[in-house]
Parts: sequence; structure tokens; C-alpha cells
Amino acid sequence: MNPHCPRCGAGCSVKYGRYLRAEDAQSIQRYRCKACKTCHSSATHSPTYRQKRRRLNRLVRADIVSSTSQRRIALNQGCARKTVARKIIFLAEQARIKHAQWLESQQELFNNVQWDELETFEHSRLKPLSVAVMCCTKTRSIVGFGIAQIPASGKIAKRSREKYGHRADRSSAMRRKVLRELKPYVAADVTFTSDQHKRYAKEIKTFYPESIHIQHESIRGSLTGQGELKRTGFDPLFWINHTLAMLRDNVKRLARKTWCTTKKADSLNDILAIYIHYHNTKLIPQPTKNAKFDFEG
Repeated sequence: MNPHCPRCGAGCSVKYGRYLRAEDAQSIQRYRCKACKTCHSSATHSPTYRQKRRRLNRLVRADIVSSTSQRRIALNQGCARKTVARKIIFLAEQARIKHAQWLESQQELFNNVQWDELETFEHSRLKPLSVAVMCCTKTRSIVGFGIAQIPASGKIAKRSREKYGHRADRSSAMRRKVLRELKPYVAADVTFTSDQHKRYAKEIKTFYPESIHIQHESIRGSLTGQGELKRTGFDPLFWINHTLAMLRDNVKRLARKTWCTTKKADSLNDILAIYIHYHNTKLIPQPTKNAKFDFEG
């Protein structure tokens, strides 16, 4: 089926030769609209239309989800850091679209999930961030996530207030937003499993009143898994803890001991969107309704 004309929207385009794209030497089909007499090609309808160095898309995605910093990606690929940053923004937009399609394609609603948060920071450890993650207990696929700023606690709380002033706790609003957005894909009688966070029960019951919420006591972390995996023979929250450990290992800026830090929460959001799409479709692919969730590179 010939594509619609991007100018007038008519579906009466006919093949009008081919041309060799100089960047990657691919043969591209050209079309001519019989209504408005303008020409377009199969590349016109691609998300990468008019991109420069589109071959970097797949390379940047493979590196950014494999614990590689943006500076090192730029050095390895022979491009500017700004180019890598722009590619990440594009890849994140495409990953969010594909993740939404992935959620729609699931053969059944998620009826058994685990819910927890990991803590990271932006710019300085005095400015912490909370990352909430919901994962499926059966498949370890990541259903959704959210990021919000939180105030510093413990020994650095006083230093944080002195240097950066009062820092509002926006984690509760973020968790409610994630729970609300994922409601169409989660069963009404879903079983939630989480730790004993004092706010989880009320927030979950607000959006899932028929759900079963099981809370387990927090267990001391082990040296393996960057503290996410626990010192015990059996961990009832193993699936979410293992998923969070994979996040810390595969996303460079989430590692507990690293020089690579997040400068802006929005940038971390973009990288996590890319990773979660890769995690669900490449690391633990699930059977779906014959849909393709990869995007062009």
C-alpha cells in the first residue's frame, strides 16, 4: 500500500523511481502524488526523517543501556557530546511511544506486581531523587516508573538545607501519578507486594480499592547488587529488588559509586525511558499480539 501524501493527505501516490541515500547507501523508494503532483519517499514517513547521522541511534541506545556515560559514547563514536544528548532525547520520545504500545499489546492485565523505590541524586548527594518502579512478578517486566525530588535525610540533611534551602518532598504526588496512569493496564483485584513504607498502603488503596496489598519488612542489603539484593536466603521482594539492581548496573548514572552523575532529573527520565523499553523488549521479551516495538535507527 502506497503511503499518503504528507502535503495534501491524499492516498493516490504512485511509485516514482528510487534514489540512493548518501549517508548510509540505502536505496529509498520515491513516490509522486497524483493529486498535488509533489514527490515524497518512504523515508519521509520515518521518525528519523532529515536526521543527520541516523546510524548513531542504535549505537547510542546500545551504549546508554549498557552502563556507558555520554562522554564515553561521544568519544567512542567520534561525535560531539551535544549530538549524543540530542540522540537521547529522540530515543526517549520513541521509547515512550513504543512502551505505550507494549502496554496496549499485553494479552492480559497485570494481576501480580511489586512496587518499590530506589534513591539517587541530581548534581549533588545533597539533592536526592526518588525513582518509583512497578514490575510484574511473573515476568520481571517493568510496567512503569516515575521520578521526583525528595529532601535529604540523615547526616547530610542539615548541610542540604544550609546550601540549597528547603527541598520539597514530591515523591507522594509522583507515586500517585504513576499509579493513576497505569490503572488501565492493571487488574482491579491486583496483588501488590511492597516493603513497609508508611504511605504505600493509602496510596495504593486510593486507586486500587479492590487490590490485595502485602507488605514485608525491609531486609538489610548485601554487597552484591549495589545494595538492592538482600542478605537472606529468601527475599519476598526479590523480583523488584533484582530489577532495581539491574537498573543500577545498566544505567551508569544510577550506580552507587560513580563519577557519572545526573545534572537534571529530566535527563534521567529520558534515559530510564530508553532502558525500560530495552529491558522489556530485549532483556526479557514477552509474547505479544504480533506487534513490533523496535524503532528505526
